[in-house]
Amino acid sequence: MTRYRLGIIALLFGVSSNAWADLRTFDVGLQYQQEVFEAIRNVLNPAAVGGGNSSGTAQLLPNGQILVNAQPQTLEQLEQVVKALRERPVAPAPRVALRYWAVLGTRAQGNAANAVGSPPPPVLGDVLTELERLNGDLTFRVIGMAAVASESGQSGEVEGMTLSIEQTAYVQGNALNASIKMDLRARTAGEPPSGGEEFHVGTLEVRTPLQRGEFVVLGESAVQEGALGRPVFYLGHWANE
Repeated sequence: MTRYRLGIIALLFGVSSNAWADLRTFDVGLQYQQEVFEAIRNVLNPAAVGGGNSSGTAQLLPNGQILVNAQPQTLEQLEQVVKALRERPVAPAPRVALRYWAVLGTRAQGNAANAVGSPPPPVLGDVLTELERLNGDLTFRVIGMAAVASESGQSGEVEGMTLSIEQTAYVQGNALNASIKMDLRARTAGEPPSGGEEFHVGTLEVRTPLQRGEFVVLGESAVQEGALGRPVFYLGHWANE
């Protein structure tokens, strides 16, 4: 898909006039519709990406067509690029679903009724055993969890009550490289229904490779409780499909 985006940019790079009056609709395959639309829009409006003046506009219609308002010469160039896409369709971008957990560790065995979070799921057993080996005897509680699905190269995000995630993952077979931002909030232990006061635990931004089926510790921070800091571990997982 990158090949065609670069082709569009090369074709239209020299178009800088502000005058246009013609409309045309373009049909593109659903699997690369959004990517083609974004490429066309950025080229027609280079000011949006730090370039020159606008030379046209593009709109994605409800029926999936791309409506372009531009000079006739520009429209003809776009027609040739879209035609090339039809003749050599690309495979759809793979879709990736990643799961995330924020896990609090504590060394004291407190009252379970007053403990924040929830018991960790069995799927985290091995990774938590390794964390305990490295950090000493800990009792773990999950204080945030989320799952985000997105197409390769496209951003995806979810905002939960405690854990918010933004991810962009580039997939190559059974490996991927991901840019991930995690924002964690928590509540102090308290009486229902409020459950205590909400506070911000931390924000983590990381770039990491990941193999299919692998668990990875993305980072670590701490929750202060008096003079004692309790560790919080940020975990990510790409499940086997």
